Amino acid sequence: MAERAESGESKPDLSQLEGTTNVLLQAPSFGGRGTDAGLRLLTRTPPEKTNVLAVSYTDTPSEFVDRWNAAAGAPPARGGIVTVGQAEATVDDAAWAVRAVENPSDLTGVGIELSELLSGMATAADDDEHVAFCFNSITSLLQYADVQRAFRFLHVVTGRVKTVEGTGHYHLDPEAHDQQTVATLKGLFDAVVAVDEDGSWTVQR
Repeated sequence: MAERAESGESKPDLSQLEGTTNVLLQAPSFGGRGTDAGLRLLTRTPPEKTNVLAVSYTDTPSEFVDRWNAAAGAPPARGGIVTVGQAEATVDDAAWAVRAVENPSDLTGVGIELSELLSGMATAADDDEHVAFCFNSITSLLQYADVQRAFRFLHVVTGRVKTVEGTGHYHLDPEAHDQQTVATLKGLFDAVVAVDEDGSWTVQR
């Protein structure tokens, strides 16, 4: 059932996502709405209680950390970034660990790096801390893998996020893919958040 959230600059009602683990975030690749929505999903818990892990094909580690700091106002309890196919693979912030995978087609390498960071966070986290995961983006992933391979990879990733009792969101530009591809991938997720160009959210569970 789809429910329309507040539009414009008002903050969406994230209570609609309570009880979900993995969320498909559908938003345009350009214009910043997807970035803003992803940061809102990552900052649902206080930064000092949040372990943040991002896999990014699009932002450099410095860009991601700058956006996190602007949104959260403080470093996370622990931060991790797996940068894929990016020239920059470091960040000048001790709160963040960065791993690099040079070849965007190397899904095995991406999986190993994110699994190691995710497991480390889950082991080190206190009982009142939360693991928040961002995958940016499925649209980029599909430039280097067919739908079947991407589905198998994401099935493993979503399972690992669930195993550590975290929450994850996965960016997808629906306009960049055919309806069959989008429908196939939706089956991996507990909920779908669609963000329009005007900033309105629609949540489907």
